[in-house]
Amino acid sequence: MSSKRIGLLLALACLALFVEYSCSGSGSSSGSPTGPSTPSTSHTFVSSTESGHSHTVSVSKSEVDSPPAAGISRSTSMAAGHSHTFSMTQAQLQSVLAGGSEIITTSTASGHSHTFTITKWY
Repeated sequence: MSSKRIGLLLALACLALFVEYSCSGSGSSSGSPTGPSTPSTSHTFVSSTESGHSHTVSVSKSEVDSPPAAGISRSTSMAAGHSHTFSMTQAQLQSVLAGGSEIITTSTASGHSHTFTITKWY
């Protein structure tokens, strides 16, 4: 095979890979049905492990995008027969919105508390 044919075949192979990559949704093109998915409307965070267990808590995208003046407060998941109270202030939520990381300590239950590291996930 001549070097011109090899060069042409390589160019066609590169073009085919470029077209496949561009159309497969792996690229950064948005708006296409195969493009990147919409960010999750909430995210579930896992706490530190204390007394042999951890808890989860979910924070919604809307709570980060528009932090309530009173902040947020909710119960964590149940584990080892109990849950904890998880609270974030408006200022902490605004910090997460700006790209910061907030370490939140839960209420004490069954003689211990947990920490959550909350960051922007979208």
